[in-house]
Amino acid sequence: MDADLTILPVKQDKFGINVRRATHPLLPKIEEGANTIIVSSVKSGKTNLLANLLLNSNMLKDAMDEIYIFSNTIFQDSTGRKLLEAFPNTCYDTFDEGKLMRILDYQKSFDDEDRPSIGIILDDIQSLKPKSLFFTISTMFRHAGCGFLCYVVQNFKMIPPIVRSNATNLLIGTINSQQIKQIAEEYGGHFGGTDNFVRQHRLAVPARYNFLYARLDDFPAKLHKNFDIKPIYEDN
Repeated sequence: MDADLTILPVKQDKFGINVRRATHPLLPKIEEGANTIIVSSVKSGKTNLLANLLLNSNMLKDAMDEIYIFSNTIFQDSTGRKLLEAFPNTCYDTFDEGKLMRILDYQKSFDDEDRPSIGIILDDIQSLKPKSLFFTISTMFRHAGCGFLCYVVQNFKMIPPIVRSNATNLLIGTINSQQIKQIAEEYGGHFGGTDNFVRQHRLAVPARYNFLYARLDDFPAKLHKNFDIKPIYEDN
């Protein structure tokens, strides 16, 4: 019996985040929805990196309609106060699931073509259950028009598997050898194995305030030192 068994592509519905402007192609792809994890030790520039991403006009400033920040230290940290000044009505110092649910419900009240684009920043997450909405959102944030979901932590294991498996971008600063090994075991398969991932981190982060940038959503996946254009490693 003759039959054409060619695998045909499924017709895709139009999908994307209604961002306000185009951003640099090296940055997280907010027009598609980026789940970004920032991991670095205390006083190593995490908040400054976040502030640059959100407030630098060469990065993501004014690219989304609204930015929501949940942070235990937003009212205490001097750099964090810059974010508070920029987003005075959408910064919260508690991880209130009710507030997050109201944000998501509001976003979902729009038709797809009219839905505003938003960023949701979760900074200094502590003592949340793995099934918290703040974590399960990582599986469906795009459908709420969230272009930039960002977790900022000092310890990689604060992030549960459901978030780690949906990550599109990693920004890894100065951390101890145990943590970098844990991260390498999780993502090293994209970058030539665990040992090579550790090696690339060592090259990219020779001193405090540097970071290794992993682009898991690119093909092939790439590693960069800071936001340098040329990758230091590209998966084969």
